[in-house]
Amino acid sequence: MVRAILALWSRGAALALVVTAMALASAAAVHARQIDVALRFDHTFLRQAIVDQVFEGSATEKMALWDDGSGCGFLRLWDPQVTTVGNRIRLVMQGEGRVGTALGDTCLAPVQWDGFLEVLEEPQVSLDRNAVEFRVVDSHLYDRAWKKPLVTGNLWDLVKPSVQSRFQAVRIDVAPPLRDLRELLPELMYAGDTARLNESLDSLRLARVQTTDTGLVVTVIFDVTPLIVESTPVAEPTLTPEELQRWEAAWQQWDAFLTFVIKQLGRDTASPELDQGLSDTLLEARYDIVEALAPSIPGAADPTPVLFVKTWERLAPIVRNSATNQPGTIALRYLSFIAAGDALAALEQIGPQVGLDISADGLRRLARIIAPENTEDPLVYSTEVDPELRELLGFGAPLPPPELPEEPDPGSVSWWRAVLQSRPALATAEPPPAKSLEQWLPTREQIDAYLQAVRQVLDDVTAQSLSKTPMSPAHQNVYRRMVLATAWQESCWRQFVRDGGVVTYIRSPVGAVGLMQINEKVWRGLYDLRGLRWDIRYNGRAGAEILQHYLKDYAVARKEHTQPGGIDNLARATYAVYNGGPGHLARYRKPGTPRLLQRIDDHFWEKYQAVTEGRELEVSKCIIGG
Repeated sequence: MVRAILALWSRGAALALVVTAMALASAAAVHARQIDVALRFDHTFLRQAIVDQVFEGSATEKMALWDDGSGCGFLRLWDPQVTTVGNRIRLVMQGEGRVGTALGDTCLAPVQWDGFLEVLEEPQVSLDRNAVEFRVVDSHLYDRAWKKPLVTGNLWDLVKPSVQSRFQAVRIDVAPPLRDLRELLPELMYAGDTARLNESLDSLRLARVQTTDTGLVVTVIFDVTPLIVESTPVAEPTLTPEELQRWEAAWQQWDAFLTFVIKQLGRDTASPELDQGLSDTLLEARYDIVEALAPSIPGAADPTPVLFVKTWERLAPIVRNSATNQPGTIALRYLSFIAAGDALAALEQIGPQVGLDISADGLRRLARIIAPENTEDPLVYSTEVDPELRELLGFGAPLPPPELPEEPDPGSVSWWRAVLQSRPALATAEPPPAKSLEQWLPTREQIDAYLQAVRQVLDDVTAQSLSKTPMSPAHQNVYRRMVLATAWQESCWRQFVRDGGVVTYIRSPVGAVGLMQINEKVWRGLYDLRGLRWDIRYNGRAGAEILQHYLKDYAVARKEHTQPGGIDNLARATYAVYNGGPGHLARYRKPGTPRLLQRIDDHFWEKYQAVTEGRELEVSKCIIGG
């Protein structure tokens, strides 16, 4: 995603752009590639368009499509329904009508009708209007038994031209998605190559419309002209500090953008099912970022294009589903966002020859498609606890803040090191009071007292989580054992270590900290970073909360306990998600799981079994050896 998501941050990507720039002067252009972007309008969207344009915004109130003003001649329709029949859109409405001769207050020889009106339409593209229009090809009146009444011929002959013209006037305006794409593409492609950019923009157009079982698909196309780039692949050198800084800023902008979009979708949808999908997408993307940041094998492929494609593959179906129940203007905005994302994914698949580079301005413009009225900067990366994000992800109100001193720079590691260095007795003297447990590095002689104190912390945070979210007794037993085993697996029941003679919090190479190894990148916005680093109770509470969330909403909800192995599968599945993200739920029982992950899961299972047998204090072996 280096080239495909944000500004250049690695030496290898820089080399690719330099080679591309040189190729502009010397390489021959290959044939243009056509990019197809599908705009999907489902039946719900089409029905809403008909309601807005024919029924004046109300689907339930009776709409007079024809009325002679005498009371003897009228046709009223309501409750339009939309389906697909072959290559046609089928509209069915309930209705009532009358035609007769008015004589004073009396209607002579009236013909009455009560039943259904069916209208069949063929969609077609209007290039000059950038719209989808509909041609009425057939229409019928039926009675309540769905039979054609013989006596309604005069009525239908009289009103048919007026009614059909009303439905034939319905249009789906595709100009907004085209405009958004036209404005977005210059932020993404052909940096410094105005000629190729203009060629692509000039080729942007509607191509065709097709019916589907669920509605319509309108295809937008544009052309890109890659250049032949000949270069010899070379292994990525070690990143310089400056490149690492650019990489840091890049993934933070991507994470901030995605978080902004997920929160906006959550505001619009208010659906538990969709919220779960949004939660999965955000967490999976953040786990993917962490994996990409981990030390890689020399010469490994750039992981960033895969990150973008994986995230978009998860997010696009959710946005499409979200659009289903939205008002027309919001639904069209969602379709514009999907079209833009699909275009980026297609361009990314072509490769670096397109010169794709999503700048910060490009991300901002993309965010504005989905949230045009939101005045926040979508690329602001904040580590503050975000109550809205916690609610969206199913965690509820923020945890009570950690009990730590207030200082001008409370997150500063150097400040905390100064505090701890001023207390060398913490690592050697008598056990401190319980409230100071987070400052304690036990000696061999103190290990039993230390483990009992940490065990109490873990029991307390488990009880606190259960008081907030009750569970069945059987699931409680699994959960209690799982919290102890996870803390054992992650940190050997430790919050602090001595590093270069200084007491500091445990931190993994990818940013997981403390007793439960809570990853600061994955859980940004859900927990107080200062508490995760310096307060063993806060860290334990966060880990216990995450475990319970994964246990209840993933392992139990997806019935892992019904797999061979029974109820203890819940612990294995929950830990797999805790370790790798929502997509790892079933990895512990899949034969194709990578060996490294198998070993991680096996080690956890050994610890969980030890806890089940009452041997959790054997954790002392990984603290003092033996």
